Amino acid sequence: MYEERVNLDVDFLRKVGPVLRNMGFANEREALKEQALLLILSKINRYRTECSYYEKKYGMTFEKFAVMVQEIGEENFEYEDDLLDWRFARETLEDLMCQKKEIEDA
Repeated sequence: MYEERVNLDVDFLRKVGPVLRNMGFANEREALKEQALLLILSKINRYRTECSYYEKKYGMTFEKFAVMVQEIGEENFEYEDDLLDWRFARETLEDLMCQKKEIEDA
């Protein structure tokens, strides 16, 4: 990504700058930061919704569900698949929240 930024030529920036200012951005950096935050917020919403779906589906937190699946002692493919999907959604959500904070602080 850094190489692409370096390759932004003066002509491109001259053309884009007025458009971005008309859209309310002070500069290219502000516009890029705002767009990155919007993309991350969209993904955050997606994974929050997925976590909420599983909480409602099973009527419990992820931690309780993980213990329940482990204690069952027999294979239940639906539970195991949901556990993996739920874990992925939670971990991805945590990563996205960290990325959001990093961009906000940049």
